[in-house]
Amino acid sequence: MATGAPLRGDRGTIPAIVCLASLAVAISVFLPWYTADVAPPFAPEASSGWDASTLARIAFAMAVITVIASGLTWLDLRGVLPLDAGLVRAFAWTCLGLALAATACIAWLLVQPPGPAEFLARDVGLFIAQAAAIVALVASIGAVRPRGG
Repeated sequence: MATGAPLRGDRGTIPAIVCLASLAVAISVFLPWYTADVAPPFAPEASSGWDASTLARIAFAMAVITVIASGLTWLDLRGVLPLDAGLVRAFAWTCLGLALAATACIAWLLVQPPGPAEFLARDVGLFIAQAAAIVALVASIGAVRPRGG
């Protein structure tokens, strides 16, 4: 490694990945999560995560906080907004905790849809939210692991 080059341990892209994945979770809460699984002549009606469950709203709030924390961390790594190292570390742990909780909330809604569940089929927004939450979780784990030199 050349002198003066940033260490690989700096993980400059990880906060950006966490931020983008969390933003995807926040946006996907407003996409269709459930569709009524009924036979014709009834029209299936889609329901967004926001309309379907309080857990989806909680996941949205956690995603927004994670976007803010990871965005501030990314700005610090770029030198735009200098932050204390302890604060950056706290943001990384906050992102990890919130990404884990959001992943759990969305997974619960994937396994156990809101009632009456027997008439609901899962829709694309729920799967996008789960995938994005998992990406944010994995990237957050990378942000908090000890840095090697």
